[in-house]
Amino acid sequence: MARFLPSLPGYVYAQDKNDLYVNLFMGNTSTIALAATNVEITQTTDYPWKGEVTINIDPVKTSVFTLKIRVPGWAAHEASPGSLYSFMDKKTTPVKISINGEATSFITEKGYAVLTRKWKKGDKVFLNLPMETDKVIANKNVKDDASRFVLQRGPVVYCLEGPDNKDSLVQNIMIGKNAIASSHYEQNLLNGVEVIDIKGQSTKRQIKSDSLLVTAQDVKAIPYYAWANRGASEMTVWIPYEQSAAMPKPAPTIASRSQVSGSIKNKRMLSAIKDQYEPASSKDTNFPYLHWWPAKNTNEFLQYNFESEQTVSESKVYWYDDGPWGGCRIPASFRLLYKKGELWIPVESISPYEISKDKWNVLKFKPVSTSALRMEIRLPVEQATGVHEWTVE
Repeated sequence: MARFLPSLPGYVYAQDKNDLYVNLFMGNTSTIALAATNVEITQTTDYPWKGEVTINIDPVKTSVFTLKIRVPGWAAHEASPGSLYSFMDKKTTPVKISINGEATSFITEKGYAVLTRKWKKGDKVFLNLPMETDKVIANKNVKDDASRFVLQRGPVVYCLEGPDNKDSLVQNIMIGKNAIASSHYEQNLLNGVEVIDIKGQSTKRQIKSDSLLVTAQDVKAIPYYAWANRGASEMTVWIPYEQSAAMPKPAPTIASRSQVSGSIKNKRMLSAIKDQYEPASSKDTNFPYLHWWPAKNTNEFLQYNFESEQTVSESKVYWYDDGPWGGCRIPASFRLLYKKGELWIPVESISPYEISKDKWNVLKFKPVSTSALRMEIRLPVEQATGVHEWTVE
């Protein structure tokens, strides 16, 4: 930041003989020395919230030179150079330029609108960039972004953040491909930002069913740069438009309704073990998970305090193991205990304690009625251990 801000004035304009380049859009005044004459140039704009840019051209003497105004890729129907990202819908609104109030045609060269004429003091150029809300999709080979899009308005990429949305959740939100977005400026939010409003849906899992419960809701998006200024919360950039990509709210199981605690205090990691996202493998990092790294050779624990006393007889755990290169491995050992009064009593297992990676480790035990279960875990001598999911039945 200390280097970038002082160097910013050098990026706004450039010149080459009698070509004056306008590269960035921001309020400023500058004097540029061209071969023909010195030119004072002034910009007035609310960019990036609005697409209107007024450029005053004041040459010291009337002269012929070329003004080259950068046309951003997003305004020229290109989400990014190459084939990595593209717009879901074709843009139809053109970039418009007028000089002294009269619309003018122009050609583009290497991303710049080219305006060659005899310029005089007081000439005014008005640039109008189409500030539409677009849906950006990724190349089909980017598997993690399949059936998802990103909201972008003008040059600004947006995200969904918990404080702006129902139940402070955003991972469970789905928005249809044809949903229409609107925007408005909120002066008192995050030092003043343009927000996007769009209709969407919240998704929720059901017990013993693969179908999701879907409920309509209003969705609000903020500029991506402004997230993480209102405390810890969920955030997402890539928004599902199909149920296959949705990350629904957990079904109301014994585990999901329980209060989780443990020898680690990170609330997000503790919540991850009951979010019902089944990993593809033990080293899958696409969803939140819990780990004790960099601890090793220590005794750790996780605990479910149930909403009310429950009769339980089965525990399933999916270990996090990022071997061979990462620092987590399956545990050296673990055991399960239930709360009886003020005591913790080991369950009486009727199946062996299994410790394997890339699968659910199922432990069946004689039924117990209890208000809490605890899993005590011994970390390996040279590595830590992690947990993707822990379910109870």
